Amino acid sequence: MRVRSIVSAFAGISLYLIFQTGCTGRTASEEIIPEKARNLAAATEFINERCPEQVDPETRMDSVTLSREGELVFFYTLPNKEKSGINPESFTAYMLGAIVKNVRTNRDLKMHRDSSVVMKFNYRDRNGELITDFSLSPERYR
Repeated sequence: MRVRSIVSAFAGISLYLIFQTGCTGRTASEEIIPEKARNLAAATEFINERCPEQVDPETRMDSVTLSREGELVFFYTLPNKEKSGINPESFTAYMLGAIVKNVRTNRDLKMHRDSSVVMKFNYRDRNGELITDFSLSPERYR
């Protein structure tokens, strides 16, 4: 139950913060880069300018990267938790459910839904040990 309250507290907040992006005019060199890639690159740059950022009392967003395959990869740390105190399977299941619901219903994420973006999430404990990582494909959130 404790993990559920932690997860629910930061799921909505972190996704809201992640996808508040905007793009400005194009230059000649940007014309050869597909619009989807430009928008995702702008989103990652915008987010990373604010990182690391405490998104709630239990979660810090460390960074976001854009893979060569066009996937958004989010890196989080739970600075008050150790891996030994978290059930990775339960944590993943709860987070995945909360994130899917948010992506499906949040109108601010329409650009990402329409672009069929694959999102990957990576969570580490305060010692840097991996708690879980998982992907969210367009088939899952549509």
